[in-house]
Amino acid sequence: MRGTVSSLVADRGFGFIADADGREFFFHRGALQATDFEELAEGVAVEFEDGQEPGDERGERPRAVNVRLAEDAVPAVDHEVLPPEKTGPSSG
Repeated sequence: MRGTVSSLVADRGFGFIADADGREFFFHRGALQATDFEELAEGVAVEFEDGQEPGDERGERPRAVNVRLAEDAVPAVDHEVLPPEKTGPSSG
């Protein structure tokens, strides 16, 4: 799946990704693959899988696993806020 980082809670190591349909997926820094948490910021394009991690309970909000930067993504530097022209094409 593809989406964009919609919000980050950097000091706690988690955030949310919105897909093209507007669904929000929770992710934890432990779900990142070949991506540093510091490269993420609101608007950065990512690819991920809809899944669960050990300890998740059924019925919890959707969770993103195997999160990585999209091929056309512009990584942030220490969660910098990127202007729209740098975040690349919208997800979809």
